[in-house]
Amino acid sequence: MPTATTTTTAATTTTSSKDKQSGGILKLRGHEEDPFPELKTRGWTVVKNAIPSNKAREYEDRAYKWLESFGKGFNKDDRETWKVDNLPFFNKGGLFNRHGAAHEQFAWDIRSEPGIIDTFAKIWGTDELLVSYDGVNVSLPFKNEDLGNRGEPWPHVDQSPNRRGKECIQGIANLAPNGPNDGGLMVLDGSFPLYNQYFDEHEHLKPSDGWNWMDSFAYPEETLKWFEEKGCKWIKIEASPGDLILWDSRTVHYGDAARGDQPRVATYVCYKPAQGIKPEKLEERKTALADYSGTSHDPINFRLTGTNANGPMSEDEVQLPKQPAVLSERAQKLAGVVAY
Repeated sequence: MPTATTTTTAATTTTSSKDKQSGGILKLRGHEEDPFPELKTRGWTVVKNAIPSNKAREYEDRAYKWLESFGKGFNKDDRETWKVDNLPFFNKGGLFNRHGAAHEQFAWDIRSEPGIIDTFAKIWGTDELLVSYDGVNVSLPFKNEDLGNRGEPWPHVDQSPNRRGKECIQGIANLAPNGPNDGGLMVLDGSFPLYNQYFDEHEHLKPSDGWNWMDSFAYPEETLKWFEEKGCKWIKIEASPGDLILWDSRTVHYGDAARGDQPRVATYVCYKPAQGIKPEKLEERKTALADYSGTSHDPINFRLTGTNANGPMSEDEVQLPKQPAVLSERAQKLAGVVAY
C-alpha cells in the first residue's frame, strides 16, 4: 500500500502589528506566499515538528495515563492488558469522543500548542480562531480480538454535499511514531479535486428531500470504483511524534485501526476564523464547554458529540473528564468564551 511523502516544515512566525490588517473584528495577517500549497492541489499535507518531539511524547504518556485512570485493567507497560474490555468505549479506528474526553487537560494543552495554532493561522490568514472540541485517538494493536465494524474502513468526507467550497481544514496532532501498519489516516489521493464532480454525477443518490446538511457524507462502497477509474489511490499517511497532519474536509478519508505491533496515539485539532460563527452557535459552544460536550470537526458548523449527545454505552459512562481542563486566556479565546 502506498505511503505518503508530502511534507511541509512548520516554522513558527511572529507577525508584528505593522503586518496585520484590520478587517472588522477579524485581525488579519499580512499577505504571504501560500505556505501549504498541497492543500489546494492534493487536499492534504504533513507539517513537520508542529509540536516539539519531546513534548509530543509527554502528551502520548498522558494519553496512556488517562486510559489507565478508568481502572478497567489497562496498563501501558503490560501488553497482556491491551484488550478491548480493559478500555472505555471507543469508536472506529480507536476514537475516544465520549467521557468528556475532549476537555481533558492534556487535550486542551495540545490545542494550545503555539506551532499548531500558528499553522492554522497561516491557513486562514488570521490569529483570531475558534477550535473544535475534538476527540482523542489511541489505536492499540489488539491481538486475536475482533473489532467488528470498528476496525473496518468507512470512506467519508466531513462536509455536507450542500457545501461545495473550502469549509474546514482538519488536523491530527500526531504523538507517537506512525508507520504504514500503525493505524491512522488513510486518504484517497486524487479525490480532493473530484469532490464537486462526484456529487454532480451521482444525483441519483440524493434523497427526495435533498442532501443532508450534516457535516458528513459516507460513500457507498460501490461508488468508490468511480474514483478508482479516475486514478485515485489509497495512501496511508505516515508521521513522526509532533507532526501535524492536515487535510481538506473534501478529501475522501478514514481512520484505520492499528494492524502491526505499534499503537497510534493522536488528537484531532481543527480551527477556523472566529468571525464566521453565528451568535446562537457561539452560545452552543459555551454550553458545550460547560457540560464537557464534544463537537464534530468544524468549529463553526458543528454537531455536538459525546456521552450526553449520543447516550452512554455502559452503565459507568459519564460525561466528566478525569482531569477537567483549566483554560489559559488563549485557550478561552479559542473556545469562544473570551472575545478577541
